[in-house]
Amino acid sequence: MLRLLLIGFGNVGQELVRLLFADKVIFKGFNPENFILNGITTRNHGSLFDAHGLKGREVLQYFEQKRQFKADCPGFTNRSAEELLVESDYDVLVELSSLDLENKAYSTTQRIEQALRLGKHVVTANKGPLAFHYQKLKKLAAEQNRQLLFESTVMDGTPIFTLFRNSLKGTEVVEFSGILNSTTNLLLSEMEKGLTPEQALDQARKLGVVEADADHDLQGWDAALKTAILCNVFFDTQMDPFSIPRDSFDRISTENIKLALHAKKRWKFIVHGARESAEVGLEQVTTDHPFFNIQGTSNILQIQAKNLANLMIVQDKPTITDTAYGVINDLLEILQKKGMKNESDTYS
Repeated sequence: MLRLLLIGFGNVGQELVRLLFADKVIFKGFNPENFILNGITTRNHGSLFDAHGLKGREVLQYFEQKRQFKADCPGFTNRSAEELLVESDYDVLVELSSLDLENKAYSTTQRIEQALRLGKHVVTANKGPLAFHYQKLKKLAAEQNRQLLFESTVMDGTPIFTLFRNSLKGTEVVEFSGILNSTTNLLLSEMEKGLTPEQALDQARKLGVVEADADHDLQGWDAALKTAILCNVFFDTQMDPFSIPRDSFDRISTENIKLALHAKKRWKFIVHGARESAEVGLEQVTTDHPFFNIQGTSNILQIQAKNLANLMIVQDKPTITDTAYGVINDLLEILQKKGMKNESDTYS
């Protein structure tokens, strides 16, 4: 059994709780009785804690009605995230707070470090700590003999890192490329239909795929962070996301897209990564390119490894459930390995 402390209760956190406390088992091999949600803490919407376990469905219903946790909510506490992190009993820190790009995810990284030093496992969907501080966190997790898992940081829970660790042991990744940002891919698809960039962005917002700060998508930051994480893991390095060259989406126009289509080409926002280099930018692809038909919110990752044909992983129109599933899959991995002599594990 795992006791969970959840930091952050945005869309992913709410969907995670919905899945954990569903009326019936949703995923094969997943037994919700194996998980106890001891606490939820947020930056601006209040916090809850109950050593015996919060009632997830009641918590969700309350939050959906009031959009914050108040004193009349069972389990309400005035303790801060830092206090709950240090003082409460739990086995796994589930870190789902929002990205702090400007400060290189400093506060979130500190919380993860503190949890590891306290002997807790960590699962996170927050890209910042793994993009900016992967090597430091990986080393600490190994020293503390604890697991640090982050499947949902790239492609919404698609098992990229699980594949890398378990199925690519006998080879070496040489380079990768892909479409990793759903928002910009959707914008390009909508602009092909004649929408202006502003109209396409409104459509993306309605679908809920835009980052809290849209510039993280439009200026290439989301894609750069994901590229850095892949480089860090695939090449066991520490790529600085701020050093990755990025295109800005505002350099593309509906007219550019029309001209490309007339030439039987499409504009795509593509990432490239190798051991010594990475980049994020707008490129034209032809009809025979594997990325040509990746439309809407879909993503693709192409991996080139030694002695293997190119591997391509396609994610078709992911939703927030995919991201939450990635978190659950990480939790199941911790549960599976709990009690083993050597529990330390990171995606490397």
